Amino acid sequence: MKNLLITCSALTMLLIGGCKKAVVQATESLSNQKLSRHASNLISVVGTIYYVDPLGDDNNNGTSISTPWKTISKVNTITFAPGDQILFKADGVWTGNLAPLGSGSAGSSIVIGQYGTGSKPVINGGGLTNGSVTLLLNNQSFWEINNLEITNTVTLGQQYTVTGIKVNNSGATAASNITINNCYVHNVNATGFGTPNYNKGSGGIIFTGLINNVLVLNCHVKDCDIEGIRTSSSVKADNVVFEGNLIENIYGDGIVLNGVKNSKITHNVLRNTCKSDAANYAACWTYNSLGTIISYNEVSGIKGGGPYDGQAFDADIDTNGDIFEYNYSHDNDRGFMLFMPSAQNIIVRYNISVNDVKNANSSPSGSKLINYTSNYTTNKIYNNTFYTNDSFTRIFQYTNTASTFAFNSTFSNNIIYATGTITRFSDKPIMASAVFKNNCFYPQSITAVNGPAGTVSGNTYADPKFNNASATGGPADFKLQKTSPLIAGAVNFTNNGGIDYFQTNLPLSNPDVGFAQSSYPFTGFIANADTYVRNGTYADNNYGTESTFIVKSDANSYARKAYVKFDFSALPSTMVSNARLVLNASSVNTDPSRTISVYTAATNTWTETGLTWNNAPLSNPLVNSFVAYGADNYSIDVTSVINQNLSTGNKIITFVLINNAPASSKSDIYFTSKEQTSNKPQLNIIL
Repeated sequence: MKNLLITCSALTMLLIGGCKKAVVQATESLSNQKLSRHASNLISVVGTIYYVDPLGDDNNNGTSISTPWKTISKVNTITFAPGDQILFKADGVWTGNLAPLGSGSAGSSIVIGQYGTGSKPVINGGGLTNGSVTLLLNNQSFWEINNLEITNTVTLGQQYTVTGIKVNNSGATAASNITINNCYVHNVNATGFGTPNYNKGSGGIIFTGLINNVLVLNCHVKDCDIEGIRTSSSVKADNVVFEGNLIENIYGDGIVLNGVKNSKITHNVLRNTCKSDAANYAACWTYNSLGTIISYNEVSGIKGGGPYDGQAFDADIDTNGDIFEYNYSHDNDRGFMLFMPSAQNIIVRYNISVNDVKNANSSPSGSKLINYTSNYTTNKIYNNTFYTNDSFTRIFQYTNTASTFAFNSTFSNNIIYATGTITRFSDKPIMASAVFKNNCFYPQSITAVNGPAGTVSGNTYADPKFNNASATGGPADFKLQKTSPLIAGAVNFTNNGGIDYFQTNLPLSNPDVGFAQSSYPFTGFIANADTYVRNGTYADNNYGTESTFIVKSDANSYARKAYVKFDFSALPSTMVSNARLVLNASSVNTDPSRTISVYTAATNTWTETGLTWNNAPLSNPLVNSFVAYGADNYSIDVTSVINQNLSTGNKIITFVLINNAPASSKSDIYFTSKEQTSNKPQLNIIL
């Protein structure tokens, strides 16, 4: 009989609870949004509902609970139409291979699910033949598979390739709109590497061929060989999403997107993947991918992965523009990430890695945090936190023996905190194209051999002052205390995602170093006076009313230095936790960089309209320095000198900005003065 198809699929999916995990935030709301976006493809107005019960009869019409079919074999003889449903009875168990026929259509998917109350229907594939698949969709589109328990266990002694759920498209025209939701796929024991029937495209949930608009949501994949969930397509499939899944105890790779664009791996938990060392595997990775987002995943427990791999994440061959963000990896033995030679425009940001190197169980190629073999200079690794508690060989490894490249891209705003000994920073000397800005390397000894090179500035070697860092700590333990020298200490990146790991909004400029943005309240004081002075024939001139102040190292009559005064008498405290001088550079000349030294003035009695080179106060010892490369906001740590002033009851301070480098006519930098309507010099203080 025909029925209004507004039941089972959408309602069941909306009621499903995803895996609960501390690291994965907002999974339920994201999942429901995803289901809503796919709803037009999952809900039809008309379709036939077919029922399957182990106590049924294949001679029945199957269209009511009282007249159900009995076997999978019967289901496999029917070509289903758009909008149809195939519902298996809760608590029912079947043995065999389900391969229903037919395709749905836009707005009228065919749905497989359960009816009645109780446990998920179980389909045991049996592993009886090589290549067997418990549930197969072949050259079909617009299907939804819900609430099934799937196994495919090969008899001991047999060496077969088997798969739990497989969706295949062998044609050049894309299949589309496949959703697999809330299924439990387990005990799929395909034969391993080195045996005649070994096939990496076997395991839990597998997609082969060009299939667009795929969603695998809230599934549990456990004890599967070879793979957990993966795609494989020579032509990039569009909009493939693996979300909210729990994947554990996997012989090989956990999640792989191979041949995709505009796709996502998000809010998944992967435990104990890459169990085998027989071949190269990684937990969560992309291959031949364009613009894939890998976010909010938790990866732990990797012990294997082969001669070179075993990392939590991997930007593999022909990846371009993939973004790895907001992930938590911990207690993996083989490192955090792998970059293959053709990986380009890869962004790795706001991730946390804890105890991801175990020297005693390193791969044959040795222990490392990052295996970096990319030939491209366009990759960016920024605002990540790495905590390691074991002694190991290197931060950066290079296993691309065909290339002379070492690390050659951008590594900025990261924290590497090591409690053990790291033999060398890099296997090879860092390339001149590399950029290392505003990182925290603690202790400094980890950079002693083949350390940062190329463009290097703003790096610190002080204790980052985590909340409660330890080998067993969770992400929140690696937030910064308010006394951390890394607060507001990062360089700015455009299009930085706008939030940190904890979904805290990032400031418009000068975020914190590391994966977590602090939200400590601060008091901001605008400069009371600012100006610059010029030497030589201009030594008696005053520039106090100008809208910028200039710092320049140059010949006599062309050199300039700046003075910026703050009155923070309104501050009630006699000691502060953190203080930052924030300056906006509106423009720079063509020198690639300039180092600006920050001093304090010996007196504060000067006036903005009276200061000249000839009457300028002397400078006290150096407070700090920073390297300016271009127009940007710069945040300088001045906590120590502010506390020195407060200890004597002095709440007025003048900062003197000087470029002490050899003379250069192209070294000038222009800072926005208090005469401007915005971006004025500011002293930000956290009590």
